[in-house]
Amino acid sequence: MNRVALKAVACACLVLAGAPVFAAATSSATLGNVRITLIDLDAGDGIAPSIAFLPGPQYIGGPYVSGNAHSFVPGEEFGNFERMGSKAGASISDSAHTALASSAASVTGAASGAGFSGLSASGAAQSALDGYGRYHGFATVPAASGGQGFVLSANTMVQFSMTGSATASYTLGYNAQSSEGEFASALLRLLVSGAAADGLGELTDVQQQSAAVMSFIGESAPGPDSASWSGLLTASYSNLSAQSSLGHFYAEANVDGLSVSAVPEPETYAMLLAGLGLVGALARRRRRQRAA
Repeated sequence: MNRVALKAVACACLVLAGAPVFAAATSSATLGNVRITLIDLDAGDGIAPSIAFLPGPQYIGGPYVSGNAHSFVPGEEFGNFERMGSKAGASISDSAHTALASSAASVTGAASGAGFSGLSASGAAQSALDGYGRYHGFATVPAASGGQGFVLSANTMVQFSMTGSATASYTLGYNAQSSEGEFASALLRLLVSGAAADGLGELTDVQQQSAAVMSFIGESAPGPDSASWSGLLTASYSNLSAQSSLGHFYAEANVDGLSVSAVPEPETYAMLLAGLGLVGALARRRRRQRAA
C-alpha cells in the first residue's frame, strides 16, 4: 500500500474516531435549609402555637435512599443500592456505578425538628459504541409514605419551607439510526397533611417542582437540551379545631435518566467508505500498472 493510500485510511479513521457519536444524560435534585414556621390563627384563645414531632416507631425507620445504575452492554451490568436510617436524625448515603451509568442519594440528619437538614439525588448515564446506560436515584424523609408524625396545637398553621434545585440535561437527543430517545428528569416534592376541623377527613398540601427533558422518536431537530429550577418549596397545614391535631410531613428527591446508543452519523460512515474506496481504487490502479 503506497503513502497516498495510507493517508486516506488514516484520515477516514480519524474522522470516525473524532465524530460526536457519544451521548450523555444527567440530572440532580436537592432540598435543604428546612424551616418550620408556626402561625397563630386565633390570638385570643390563650393557646401558644406549638409543634411536637412524634418519636420512635412513628418515624418508621428514619430516612431512606435507593437507586440503580444499568449499563446495556455485552455482558450487561447492573448495580443498585438501598439503605434505611435506623432512627430520626440519622445521616445516610449510598451510590451505584457501572461502566456507563452511576447514581447516588443522601439524607443529612438533624438532631431536632423534622429530623433532617437536607436530601439529594443525582445520576449520570453515557453511551459508547457497544451500549448505553440508564440510572435512577431516590431520597426521602421519612421512609414511610405516611410521613413524619407531629402534633400541632389548636388554631395553628404550620409551614414547612425548603430551598431546592433541580437540573436535567442530555447531549444527543433522538438517534435515528438506533430509534431511541434520551431523557433526564429531576423531581422535588413536599407533602404536609393533617386532620380536618370536623375530624371526618384529611387536609393535604402537596408542593412539587421538576426539571425534565425528553427527546421524542422521530423529531426533526434532535440535539442537546437542558432544564433547571431553583427556589423555595413551601407546604402547610392548618389545624382549625379547638384541640391539638395529628399531622404528617414528607419530602423526597427523585432523578431518572437514559442515554442513547452511540451510533455514528451517516456522514461519518460516508467519509470512512470514501476513504476505503480511494484505497481500493489505488490498489486496482497499481495492479494494472504492474500488468502493463
